[in-house]
Amino acid sequence: MRKTVIMLMMLCIAPLWAAAQSFEGLMERYGPNEGVVTVTMSKSVLQRIARRDDNELLRKLTELKVISASFKCCDTLREAFLKDADRYAEGFDNLYKVSMGSDGSVLSVYVDSKCRKALMLSVEADAVLLMEMVGDIDGQMQDALLNNEIRIK
Repeated sequence: MRKTVIMLMMLCIAPLWAAAQSFEGLMERYGPNEGVVTVTMSKSVLQRIARRDDNELLRKLTELKVISASFKCCDTLREAFLKDADRYAEGFDNLYKVSMGSDGSVLSVYVDSKCRKALMLSVEADAVLLMEMVGDIDGQMQDALLNNEIRIK
């Protein structure tokens, strides 16, 4: 009986934990909230933008996903989002982290061990942005991330 209860609890908790462990799960969890905007760009859209802007960096990406949220400081949803974003970033190597000013603004960039995904987390007093880039995150792309040179017009 005890094993059955434990198994049932694990079955109930596992989907919630797994949802926070994928970017799609984060989008599903936070996207419906007021002040949150989610964006997904496919490879074909990124390639069109790369051709239009003659942008070699965008040609290396196969997918771009963004969660942008306007959260007030000390908002419980903001705190939950930041915890989930940190939990998701645990599977990545921290490329760099910059703390700016006394308002708690932070910019962090992460790359996975296979150099196939990069995350950028920007936290400001009233806004949070989490972006996932999928593709060839080679040395040139990492340098561009370090120099904040990735732009989409």
